[in-house]
Amino acid sequence: MQPLTTVRNELIKQNADAWIVIDYENKNPSLTAFLGKKMLTRKIFMVIEREEAYIICHSIDSLFVSTNEIEKDFKILVYNTWQEMLELEDNLFSKYTKVLMDISENGLMPRVSLADYGSVKYIEKKGIEIASSCDILQAINAAYDDEAYLLQIKACEKTLKIKDEAFALIGQLVTRDGETDEYAIQQFICKRFKEEGMVYDEPPIVAIGQNASNPHYGPTATAFSKIRKGDLVLIDMWAKMSHPNAVYSDITWMGFVGSQVPENMAERFAILREAVDAGFEYLKKYYSQKQIKGFEVDDVVRSIVNKSGYGRWFTHRTGHNISVDETPHGPGANIDNYESHDERSIIDGTSFSIEPGIYAPDFGMRSETNICIYRNTPIMIAGKQEKIIAILKK
Repeated sequence: MQPLTTVRNELIKQNADAWIVIDYENKNPSLTAFLGKKMLTRKIFMVIEREEAYIICHSIDSLFVSTNEIEKDFKILVYNTWQEMLELEDNLFSKYTKVLMDISENGLMPRVSLADYGSVKYIEKKGIEIASSCDILQAINAAYDDEAYLLQIKACEKTLKIKDEAFALIGQLVTRDGETDEYAIQQFICKRFKEEGMVYDEPPIVAIGQNASNPHYGPTATAFSKIRKGDLVLIDMWAKMSHPNAVYSDITWMGFVGSQVPENMAERFAILREAVDAGFEYLKKYYSQKQIKGFEVDDVVRSIVNKSGYGRWFTHRTGHNISVDETPHGPGANIDNYESHDERSIIDGTSFSIEPGIYAPDFGMRSETNICIYRNTPIMIAGKQEKIIAILKK
């Protein structure tokens, strides 16, 4: 679907007159999606109505905006002074009753809250109702096509394979040498990513026991722990194919360096498995019946951990959006009613993680898989761990 059509469908859906995008120095990704990367140095407005669209820009920037490609969709309106800019706003916005802007309630969604306070207040003072453009933003910036979906499936398959190799290597080295270490296993994973034609923004997390109680702990060449028999090992790894349209796989699995997983560890992991299942089942049951918001899935997953008595040790959102991006943390709806209240709908063509964790003082653990909404169907694309891997089991 064309971006202009996507926007206009959302305007009709929300009974809004226009989407008003405000930017300065070409920093707003939505503006870039429509106009491309250009040398824009003054304040600019992109306004899309149900039938028409126009741009308000400074005369100096008009040189870069007044192109045939842009002008086939947008009328270009030019100002020189700030008084002229406000006059254009007054004249053009006066017919609107309700508009969408890049805001979020109480500023709780930073990826959405891109419109500056003064501009929002100026429009609001005209008696115009302002609602969030959050679902437009993710439809334009987070939804992806079939090629990206297939590249993500490929990344998931390779990541799961490398995960198995990493746990097997731990078993081989501990059996042979009595130990290995977090950094060595991290570097093995990095090497395998490269060999498989994959790229990543940061190296994976390999963490034992109490180290795993810090969700973003990561070993380095100078700071790491040994891995020995009796250790619980968390591996969190994310990578994508080296392709412009690639999407990350982002998984976390747990292993125990022994032949039998201790009961307290197995019981705690079973809570995480149930939480992942609950979130996915909720999506499968209700996706075709209603619009599901990111915060709703977080509530479902978190309720399982809370009722187990470990809720205070689940200290981050349930999951994050994954899209065609430089990092695995994309601009779409997060599974979050903890760090923020994510009211964005989970829309077709988007992907996200479900990754509940328990980061207690004795040891930490997490279970992470990826879900994609493909052709309006929730699909678990990155596998699901059923129980902790007994690394030394014959």
